[in-house]
Amino acid sequence: MKDDTKIDLGSVQVHKKVFAEIIASALKEVSGVKLIEKNIGNRLFEAFGKKEFPGIDVKVHDNHEVTLELKILVQYGINIPDVARQVQETVKSAIDKTLDVNLKDIHVNVQGIARGEK
Repeated sequence: MKDDTKIDLGSVQVHKKVFAEIIASALKEVSGVKLIEKNIGNRLFEAFGKKEFPGIDVKVHDNHEVTLELKILVQYGINIPDVARQVQETVKSAIDKTLDVNLKDIHVNVQGIARGEK
């Protein structure tokens, strides 16, 4: 028997850059954390309107699960394991609110310590 309450209108595809935009916005909520710095090539792309996030890598597996790798800098004096867990929770919450995907893993890779600015 056919289910008349559901209408299939096709598929929805989300580009990896949408993930990056959501993640970058979510990371602004975490105090003492920022994505790794952009290099000259990334800045050049941005000058022509193409936004790049060198600290975010999105991998989609064959079973449609998504793995995220985030490369961040942590402010000097902040507990790294605590802030890494906070990054994972904040990003997971942001992705869950905006996209209907199965997150497999969120890997946080601390690339360095940021000194001076807060």
